[in-house]
Amino acid sequence: SLGKEWVLEVGYVGTKGTHLRETRDSLQSQNATPANPVDISSPFCSPSPCVITTNTFDNAVARSRAQGINGYAGFQLFADDAYSHYHSLQTTLSRRWGAGYFQGAYTFSKSTDATSTGNTAFNTAFNDESTLAASRGLSDFDRPHRFVVSYRYDLPFFKGETGAKGALLRGWAISGITIFQSGSPFSVTDSGAGSAFLGLGFTPGTLSGQLASGHTLSSASSTGGIRTRIDGYLNPAAFTTAPLLYPSQCDPQQTDPTIFPNSNFCTTNFGNVGRNVFRGPAQQNWDFSLIKNFNLTERQTLRFATDFFNIWNHANFGNPAVNAVETIGVPNSPFGKITSTVGTPRLIQFSLRYAF
Repeated sequence: SLGKEWVLEVGYVGTKGTHLRETRDSLQSQNATPANPVDISSPFCSPSPCVITTNTFDNAVARSRAQGINGYAGFQLFADDAYSHYHSLQTTLSRRWGAGYFQGAYTFSKSTDATSTGNTAFNTAFNDESTLAASRGLSDFDRPHRFVVSYRYDLPFFKGETGAKGALLRGWAISGITIFQSGSPFSVTDSGAGSAFLGLGFTPGTLSGQLASGHTLSSASSTGGIRTRIDGYLNPAAFTTAPLLYPSQCDPQQTDPTIFPNSNFCTTNFGNVGRNVFRGPAQQNWDFSLIKNFNLTERQTLRFATDFFNIWNHANFGNPAVNAVETIGVPNSPFGKITSTVGTPRLIQFSLRYAF
């Protein structure tokens, strides 16, 4: 208690989630290297066993842990080995009195997990699906800073007025909710990554892009006000497509076997950009209400309210387009640009309530 009806609350809130659901390829092709080859015992091998020391699209099925069945066919594992951790400092300052109340709440937090969804339609593990190591990152909903103010106040003007003047001028009140919060995290993905292990197009949105040589996460993000960054929130020059495996043995322009079935097309490794390592623009919203109360009788009241949602018509920008690393350099590429907003434009709502 701070006196004069002010109350301050400060606390730590933490949670831990275990045995959370995640979905991934249960038969992903193994990683074959000269030091750790994949041996295949088969009557079709001469001599037997076949020893595989490279990772290509052609031998991906042979590198599966279950011969004749592989992840390209869409086999999935619904596992309960995902996890989450949440830590927060939560503070609230409030005051209540006869004419209304005020409350301000600030939360400083961090939420991490191995996946933020248990979606069964698509795999949720990131990059190499034989492990969850690459899946750990900020939660999709993580917002380190969130400040919320809510209030209501009965205006004291003309309380003593009677008659028509009193009916019009007394009984007014205002209320509202204002929110400021950090933007949500996002990943830079490359749909053509990991083709030597996962095939093509089987795991949308969970294959990371690659940082270009000489660039870091800091140099990949632009700086300045959000309105100056709309057409360049991320620096396209800082990214490139997933690294090629054995580039000297293939044509870098031919990476899709469905288009070049007879060519020595290239296969790709996983990118090195982690999950949810970037954060979108900060957001704010102001809702405001103007209220007029009419006391008709001792037991009957009429309440007229005008509600303004996003009263300043403030634009909250969404995250940039980041699912098209392969379009970098293409004319009019959307990569790194913000093309959408979140939330609603200003809305005005009128309501009338009769209580008896």
